[in-house]
Amino acid sequence: MTARNLWRRLGVALVLWSVAVLPGMTADPPAPHLDLKEALRLAWKANPNLQISRLQALIAGEQVVRARSGLLPQVKTQVGQTIYDDPLKFQFGGGGSFPQTNRNFWSSQTSVNQLLFDFWGTPSKYMAAVKGHQASLLDTAQTRDNVFLTVAQGYFKTLRAKKMVEVAKQEVFDLKEHLRIAQDQYQFGVVTFNDVLQAKVSLADAEQRLIVAETDFIDLRSTLNKVLMLPVTAPTVLKDEKVDLKAWALGEATDVALKHRADLKASQERIRQQEKTVVETRAQFFPQFGVQAGHTYQVNNSLLHNHQWFAIFAMNWNIFSGLDTKAAVSQAKLKVQQLQEQHKDISEQVQLDVQTAYLKIKETVDRIRTTETAVTQGEENLRLNEERYKESVGTATDVIDADTLLTKTRVNYWTAVYDHQMAKAQMLWAIGGINELLPQESQPRHVP
Repeated sequence: MTARNLWRRLGVALVLWSVAVLPGMTADPPAPHLDLKEALRLAWKANPNLQISRLQALIAGEQVVRARSGLLPQVKTQVGQTIYDDPLKFQFGGGGSFPQTNRNFWSSQTSVNQLLFDFWGTPSKYMAAVKGHQASLLDTAQTRDNVFLTVAQGYFKTLRAKKMVEVAKQEVFDLKEHLRIAQDQYQFGVVTFNDVLQAKVSLADAEQRLIVAETDFIDLRSTLNKVLMLPVTAPTVLKDEKVDLKAWALGEATDVALKHRADLKASQERIRQQEKTVVETRAQFFPQFGVQAGHTYQVNNSLLHNHQWFAIFAMNWNIFSGLDTKAAVSQAKLKVQQLQEQHKDISEQVQLDVQTAYLKIKETVDRIRTTETAVTQGEENLRLNEERYKESVGTATDVIDADTLLTKTRVNYWTAVYDHQMAKAQMLWAIGGINELLPQESQPRHVP
């Protein structure tokens, strides 16, 4: 090799190394490593559903400010210039007249309006807005819990898919080993070529399952990345961990859920909000009492005083509105009944959620115990059939069947393991406690 070629190759190697390690180059970013708490923290910070829910709570908070404004004085002012083609005049009986205003003049008025009493209409409107804001905050809490459940399920589904890839790789490895043995046996004339063909077909089938498993893993990981607002194609690495959950009795878990589920609390606040709306609507049957005070100024050569201070005590009463008010009150009351029925349905759904999670936990515990033993037995069964085949006592079909059975048992075992973790996360969600998976210091202080 000439020195020139050597230096050329060293230059190419240096360029490739620079691209791989120097900042600002096109090397792939390192894969993010996450545990469950970090995944929940990312979702809490950036998930779009949570962002939308937070904005809805802020909107409801501004509605409180608007409703409270009805209890406070309203200050208004106006300034204008009036130009007449002929000034307004007052006519005497004898035909004489004198102007009442100037032809061109400036005027202004500043007034303060204060509601005194409207039969609790405005205070009820304010309290309804407060209840609506509290319900929106609870809706945000429920959205948070729903997102956390989605993250936890996606997290363990991704781990399960990764384990399925490992199981598929192990099956491929075992069948490759069996194919090697079958080829050796055939070369020594111990078995027919049919054993080799059978091993190759089984290996091809296992390799196809491995491809499917790898595709499923990438798809589930990408779905989780989207929930966490990470790049969809990021090769996220998840830490294998477990959900901590105390052993709940069904009745105890149900009682906790009925007290702590945010959607159930939000439903109660909606009912209280609508009850205040009934009072607000019913107040339209009665008069409103208020006071207005202020100052007027008008440039007028015909008046003795251009400045005037005034105070007005007034009653405003819409005596008949064509039965509109009566229908509005009826609508508001029916809305209360509707919300009460919805609350009953939510309460039943909460109890069903707890029972579903409780039964799922029991089921997965039994599945883990059963399949764990079956895996050990399946491994021993494969070992024995492999030994029998080597000794020309067993058949290739026995080995392949044993390997297939072991693979199925491993799939069942790991499916049960991760289903159990998802069931525990579902129980935490059902009782309104899944937010405990994320340390409270990681959440904003205004979270209900």
